[in-house]
Amino acid sequence: MALGIKKLKVYRDSSIVICQTQGKWKMKDEKLKPYQEKLEGIFKNFEEITFEYLPRVHNRFVDALATLASMVECSSDTQIRTFMVEKRFEPAYEESVNVLIADGKIWFTPIIDFIRERRYPECFTMGEKKRLRKYATQFMLQRDLLYKKSYEAYNCSV
Repeated sequence: MALGIKKLKVYRDSSIVICQTQGKWKMKDEKLKPYQEKLEGIFKNFEEITFEYLPRVHNRFVDALATLASMVECSSDTQIRTFMVEKRFEPAYEESVNVLIADGKIWFTPIIDFIRERRYPECFTMGEKKRLRKYATQFMLQRDLLYKKSYEAYNCSV
């Protein structure tokens, strides 16, 4: 709106959300109503808005935002603040185990070695060994591929 755009094309990964946003289907989830009301106010600032379905596999930012939104409880009087999502090219946090190993091995090598052979890197301190044992419980090895465990399913992480 600040750029003076009058025609907007919206890409979504959910046909349900598109239909609800367009008013074709009724929104049943109470915690989504503040978002719908905010959208209706925003729509008034555009001459034309079109919606296009985009499969989730091609829209990872929306998937991440949807996951975050599902974790938040809000009522109809909740004010929704906008926020900026930035793509980072470095980790946003430090790993609890050494990420880079001095001999050039990749970050998950200690996890694989620990799961396979209960072996620690020689350079690890006692504290790092303890963190590695705990961290390794979040992974599983299957056919020499490392997978991160999840409560819903096993997600390939490497």
